[in-house]
Amino acid sequence: MDPYGDDLRLPRARLEPEERATVRCRDCRATFPRSDAAAPTKGTLRCPECHSEAIGDVD
Repeated sequence: MDPYGDDLRLPRARLEPEERATVRCRDCRATFPRSDAAAPTKGTLRCPECHSEAIGDVD
C-alpha cells in the first residue's frame, strides 16, 4: 500500500510566478503586497501603514 496514494487526488495549487501575494490589514483596510509587510519577529507580519498585526489574505 502506497502511503502517498491519497495525496495524488488532492487539488494542486496553481503558481503564477508573475503574481504576488496580496494581503489586507483588517484595521486600516490597506491592501499591499505581502512582501511589503514588516516582519519584526519571525512569523509575525505588521501593516506598513498602521503597524497592526491584523493582516489577512485578500479574498
